[in-house]
Order: sequence, then C-alpha cells, then structure tokens
Amino acid sequence: MNAIRSEIERVDDETKWAALELMLNTSSSVVALAKKMAKPETKTVTRTVAVPKTEIVTQQPQQQTTPKDTERKDFTPIRPQPPLPNQQDDREKR
Repeated sequence: MNAIRSEIERVDDETKWAALELMLNTSSSVVALAKKMAKPETKTVTRTVAVPKTEIVTQQPQQQTTPKDTERKDFTPIRPQPPLPNQQDDREKR
C-alpha cells in the first residue's frame, strides 16, 4: 500500500482518482470473496411431513356396581357332566 501511495503522490488528480477507484473495487471484491469463504454453503430442503390427526377421546366416569349379595343363593350340589361320546371311546382304548 505504501508503494502505491508514493506513486500516487507523484501524478495528477485524475490518476489519483483512478487509482482510488481501482483500490476501492479491489477491496470490495476481496471483502466479497472473504464473506463467501466465511459463510458455509447451506442448501434448503423442503420436505412434506404427514402429521397424523389425533382424535380426542373423553373418558366418561364409570358407575361402580357393587354386588349386594356375593353369596350363592342356590345350594344344590354341582354335579360334573358326563364325558362326550367320542371321549368315552378314547378312554376305553387307553
């Protein structure tokens, strides 16, 4: 930069303006390049995601039924049922 400044002092005003414009354009391109290098490249990906619809279910309070009489009322003895006919045949073969 000092070399450019010393050369600019020796020339006329139009050349000074041209040199300043050249330095300004150069510095702006350097800044743009630095921004591009510093900024990571990102890709935008648009995806369609299906959102399931939720169904709201309200739970109704259940009525508690308590049996009033838990004891058996019928006192007749319980008799086992005789086996079916096909089961009787198997029993004899064994």
